[in-house]
Amino acid sequence: MDSLDRAIDLVSRWKADRGKQRAEVLTHLESVIKDSQAAMKVWEDFLGKPGAPGDHWTIMSWIGPIRAKQLHEINLRAKVSVEEVCRLAGPAAGRFVALDEDVIEMAYRQLKPGESGIDAAKTAVANSQKTMDYLRGLIGRVRSAKAPAAAGKSPAKKAKKKTAVKPAKKKAAPRKK
Repeated sequence: MDSLDRAIDLVSRWKADRGKQRAEVLTHLESVIKDSQAAMKVWEDFLGKPGAPGDHWTIMSWIGPIRAKQLHEINLRAKVSVEEVCRLAGPAAGRFVALDEDVIEMAYRQLKPGESGIDAAKTAVANSQKTMDYLRGLIGRVRSAKAPAAAGKSPAKKAKKKTAVKPAKKKAAPRKK
């Protein structure tokens, strides 16, 4: 999620006149939160009805291909939203977005030694919660961002310069030849 960090850093420096783009960024971030919640429900559904234990190699053998496919589809939607946030922020943000880790906890990884599918699902739920908290923090940063001051000058100083009366120039007397 390094690309998201870069994107939000750039968005937080935007001027105040880019409210529409900020709103789009917020919409996409909220969409990723909804996708994370949907993925968490898939993991919790598995924990509620675990079924037969799978092998000791993959999580997918525990949760089944239907849930694994659901998680994959949710992840694809979330990736599109993350890519869109990066696109809106500019090329400096999304340069490496394809290399970022998945936002959604997937079922395609191997189990760690001594880990069961149920342990992996509990970890996935906890990681989903952390991701949502992280995304809410990014949303807070976007909402609280102020436009940078123009070259360190306060608006009051600018106003004084505009209203200051300039002294009248004296006309030069014509030269006698």
